[in-house]
Amino acid sequence: MGEIKDMKKNISLLLIVVLIFSGIEINNLAGKVSGDLNKKLVISIPFPEDYRIVNSSDGQKIEMKGFNYLIIPGKPLLPSKKVLIALPPDAKVESITIEGLNATQLPGVYNIISTPPIIPLGDLDLQKYESLQKEWRENKEETYLSNQSYPSVMGRFLGIGTLRRYLYASVSLSPFIYYPRLGLLIHYNGARITINYSIQRYLQPKIEESKIDNLADEGASKLFINYQQIKDLYISSLNKDRESYDYVIITTSDLFDAINSSNFLGWKKSLGYNVKIVFISDELVTSQQGVDLAERIRNFLRNYYLPWGIKYVLLVGDYKTIPMRYCIPDPEAGEIPTDYYYADLSFPDTDSWDLDDDGIYGEYGEDAPDFLADVYVGRIPTSDPDRIIYTLNKIVAFEKDTGEWKHHALNAGAFFYFTDEIQGHPATDGATCMHLIETEIMDNWIISHYSEQEGLETSVYKWKPLNEENFTSDWRNNCYSVVNWAAHGWTNRVARKVWFRDDGNNIPETSEIAWYNFISTSSSLDDDYPSIVFAISCKVGSPEPYPAGRLGVDLLTKPFFGASVGIISSTRTPYGSSNWPSIPGGAESICLEFNRYMIKGKEKIGEALYDSKYKCNLNYSLNHYAEYCNMFIFNLYGDPSMILEGVSSSIPSIDIIKPGDAIYFNNKKIMDFSTPIIIGPIDVTVNVSDNIYGIERVEFYIDDELRYSDEEKPYSWKWDEKVFFKHTIKVVAYNEIGNYAIDETRAWKFL
Repeated sequence: MGEIKDMKKNISLLLIVVLIFSGIEINNLAGKVSGDLNKKLVISIPFPEDYRIVNSSDGQKIEMKGFNYLIIPGKPLLPSKKVLIALPPDAKVESITIEGLNATQLPGVYNIISTPPIIPLGDLDLQKYESLQKEWRENKEETYLSNQSYPSVMGRFLGIGTLRRYLYASVSLSPFIYYPRLGLLIHYNGARITINYSIQRYLQPKIEESKIDNLADEGASKLFINYQQIKDLYISSLNKDRESYDYVIITTSDLFDAINSSNFLGWKKSLGYNVKIVFISDELVTSQQGVDLAERIRNFLRNYYLPWGIKYVLLVGDYKTIPMRYCIPDPEAGEIPTDYYYADLSFPDTDSWDLDDDGIYGEYGEDAPDFLADVYVGRIPTSDPDRIIYTLNKIVAFEKDTGEWKHHALNAGAFFYFTDEIQGHPATDGATCMHLIETEIMDNWIISHYSEQEGLETSVYKWKPLNEENFTSDWRNNCYSVVNWAAHGWTNRVARKVWFRDDGNNIPETSEIAWYNFISTSSSLDDDYPSIVFAISCKVGSPEPYPAGRLGVDLLTKPFFGASVGIISSTRTPYGSSNWPSIPGGAESICLEFNRYMIKGKEKIGEALYDSKYKCNLNYSLNHYAEYCNMFIFNLYGDPSMILEGVSSSIPSIDIIKPGDAIYFNNKKIMDFSTPIIIGPIDVTVNVSDNIYGIERVEFYIDDELRYSDEEKPYSWKWDEKVFFKHTIKVVAYNEIGNYAIDETRAWKFL
């Protein structure tokens, strides 16, 4: 009898649903929640139990899974980790407390090793070098002779930031507290973070509009430790139909004809981008507040990147026409031109890039950019129309090419410093970074590589000898999609250094070192197969004009010489750790992670650059003005949406098979109908194929929110969420080279 009653009940429900869809209109109330939000957010974070204390001749080093290090030159090298906590979209943080849980003093006496000095990866500027060494010595003496704990607290609140529509708080956690003079070590097995906040009701209309943007959902799910708990607060109740431009070009009206004369606009539109060109003379820019043109451009982007759904920004014009922002992390660092200013759009200038409102941007310890890119920015760094046309057409040709040479690489590393050139420190060989790129990332690639093989100290990597003839003729006569190098540089050249003689003290000295170019603005190169270039070299990316030329700018924009199709290079001096890679961080880590994101992660080059910089800032921050220098100096000259692998005409096909136009009950089709009606759970299934490249993954969305990603056949997902009324089911299939296809349907769901 019970089964008969249940059957009658289900049939009655089915009849009601059919009657509803016969003409009765129902308002969708899903997502409307009454009641006040709790104004306290509590996050508990357990620390791993499997840590190791490793002994060495210099002392002990603690290794802890999932943690990096608190890197401050001269201070004890202790495990540390930054965590990002998503906040309600209309929250205003009132206070944050961080408590260490279950503190235990470890038995014994410890001598934790100190963090090595930071070094400039440029000319041995004795004044700058001595300043960094002095800072290291003073930090070490001050800390190791003190009875005070280090760090003074196990957790620190670092600040507030945004990732597009998401608001977050950043905190730093240290599982160990060390008393250097006493040799005592305290261990915590977890932390409790309590965030007290108020609700800014007056912001809700604007916040509700921003919720429509979902471009950062995947990144948010990886970055924020409480994403699953907070994500529903970011679901919008507004209609998603809007004016949308995912690719914005900012330039002048004088340069429009050059852009329009190239193949670039048509090509990007054929790839599915909705491109919008904005002139700096447009009211969209001129109506913005700002002390100068750079701030007005940034405020335009801040006001439109969420409503328009902007993901990529291409600046077309030189550093004055579309101004780079000059930042001064520290007086010793000098002015650094950067385009990062247009990528990190978190807050207005006076709440971020010029927090202290003194007109000096990007000061370490005084200003507060969050370095999490809201849009990806590249630049065509010239205002010469012919060079613009040349560069844009070269980018199109590169993306259209999917040949085998896209897995060929050319790498070169020279010495930054020889052993004991910095007293007591090992050699810094650029080939080390190249070696890690090759062994960790370039699986099954064809690689040509060069290292220093002349002089009294040679590279431990016994590659082909690095010199101008070898390197440039190889690049000119062969096909390489990726070129990396690490060596001393200037605006117009990159050089190797050779320790050619010794006075008997076994210490490399200035008079004993010779310099030889291995690439310059006078080198014999061509642009038949241009490469994506990452250059760890001082000033190669300088945007200002110099009599001998600008190597970074010319490699991209100079016809016949332009052997690069996109170059990441430094506008000033990069910095690194003297014990890299055992102590990660700095310019070499950015280069390594850029290659990893671009090659392993298949990210577009703009995404790979900004994601690599943020990863290093989040995990390996130097906690020094040098960190800001590294964030600012590396800029992309090129198209931020460019794909290394190229884009084939091969597009996957995808069709939603289930649900179709029918009524489904508990995953079974009951009868055909004019629209999909679903009662209970259902398996969303698709028919997907790509006969050339194969399918990499299929993503399943409900109302534009990613619910599941399937990487194995058969591609399906069980939608068992208990929801009501009308929803959009969208599926996206990606092939192995990044092309994608979309299918979607509207369905009514009950239970």
